[in-house]
Amino acid sequence: MKMKANNYLYFDIFFLAIIYLAGIIGIYFFDSELFVKTSFVSILIPLFLYCFRAVKSAKDYFLFSLIFIVGYFAEYLGVNFQLLFGEYAYGDSLGIKLYGVSLIIGLNWLLLVLVSNEIVAYIFSNKWVIIVLSSFLMVLIDVFIEPVAPKLDFWKFSDNPVPFSNYRDWFFIAVIMQYILSFRTSKHPMFKWSISYLIILLLFFSFFHLALT
Repeated sequence: MKMKANNYLYFDIFFLAIIYLAGIIGIYFFDSELFVKTSFVSILIPLFLYCFRAVKSAKDYFLFSLIFIVGYFAEYLGVNFQLLFGEYAYGDSLGIKLYGVSLIIGLNWLLLVLVSNEIVAYIFSNKWVIIVLSSFLMVLIDVFIEPVAPKLDFWKFSDNPVPFSNYRDWFFIAVIMQYILSFRTSKHPMFKWSISYLIILLLFFSFFHLALT
């Protein structure tokens, strides 16, 4: 059983690495507009793989749906009323938009919530420690992504640098999401999968940190 689980891990991580590498090559060396506009695939595929490997109950999908709704609604308030994050707008790289908000962004919130939670919960067992540290880890990921996001036409703030309110509100929304996820009872260990995916994600953005600055 352990060997089978490792085989799944190796397949998933190799597959995700190929997708992100193809994204780097396509965006930087070939038709950047075409590849940038298919960026949503790099969110959908890892989220699908995570759910396929780890989700064992309908309750999980209910909680995931709540997290998606919180994420989308927070972005709706931010984009349309500047009540959260700051003054910003989404570009065209993340697919279909509803009221100015890319629908895929709710799934991106969910994916980061799951991965961050898996990593922190592997080290700590206290519910509130996991919620707070997972939320903090999500903010750190956002700090790393923000400088590259406008260059890839993901989203762009009117202020430069990105205002502190963005990171403050990210933490606030992340805490709500991590609290929702804390009600999840059927868990399949995904620490190695999650840390591997996070490394791939950070390497992807690291390339563009160097290449586009």
